[in-house]
Amino acid sequence: MPHHSLAQLAQKLGPIIHLQLGRVPTIVVSSAHLAKLVLKTHDHVFASRPNLLSAQYLSFNCSDVTFSPYGPYWRQARKICVTELLSSKRVSSFQLVRDEEVNRLLGSVSAQSGSELDLGKMFFALANDVLCRVAFGKRFKEESGEDEGQKRHLVGVLTETQALFAGFCLGDFFPGWDWVDSLSGYTKRLSKNLEDLRAVCEEIIEEHVKEQGVRSGKEDFVDVLLRVQQREDLEVPITDDNLKALVLDMFVAGTDTSSATLEWTMTELARHPMGVGADDMDLGEIFGLATRKKTAIVIVPTANKQYEFKG
Repeated sequence: MPHHSLAQLAQKLGPIIHLQLGRVPTIVVSSAHLAKLVLKTHDHVFASRPNLLSAQYLSFNCSDVTFSPYGPYWRQARKICVTELLSSKRVSSFQLVRDEEVNRLLGSVSAQSGSELDLGKMFFALANDVLCRVAFGKRFKEESGEDEGQKRHLVGVLTETQALFAGFCLGDFFPGWDWVDSLSGYTKRLSKNLEDLRAVCEEIIEEHVKEQGVRSGKEDFVDVLLRVQQREDLEVPITDDNLKALVLDMFVAGTDTSSATLEWTMTELARHPMGVGADDMDLGEIFGLATRKKTAIVIVPTANKQYEFKG
């Protein structure tokens, strides 16, 4: 794995290494002291991420939190995410959504009792379902319904977006070689996915605008950002493309990390079954996915050996 390889290089070459990735000079720091200098002391110097080709397309010209350059817009976007989208109150408001989706997953597992299950795919679908409902007010997939086609289109578009973000782009490492990405079809895929993303997001935003003041229930991320967009105290105005980028940022960033965490947890529990005890019963609550109600646990001690007392 990359971080293991870099750690091995650091053991041989020292805590700071210069690597030439194509034509891109790259500095790797591998000590707590240097990491503090880069990530805290001089954070404003290193805060901006590379202007990747995929981000130029799929982050609506790098206007999300992940890829936008450090500056007034980035600070404002980050503040909105922290205070409006990811606050403890907002996260708690979606507890019912998480409970419902976990119950769906458990029902699916129960229905396939005795069969082999691909938990990786199931956790990925779970993460998508939760995040789609939180971000867009729609599930990742519906079994039936008039708008099933629209939702499945949303599935395909977002899955392609994730694949393109994770893909390899030669032009990112060799500036000026963009023609290679055009020949390989990568740029064409980016253009097509951007077109689909824009169409899907505009349809979702239009639905939310029409339903403003009519919808009942909790605000999803689109509702929140539409409300924030109308504020007069914004340092930098939020355009519709900015809104789309911020919502997609939450979705794309949360899907893989959430599903990977769940898969890792299940793997560790399978590898170390003897380590599962009373303390481990709160795992679901730790990850915010529990549907089990708290009940008292009665522990009855029993003797391992028989003793005879005389006297």
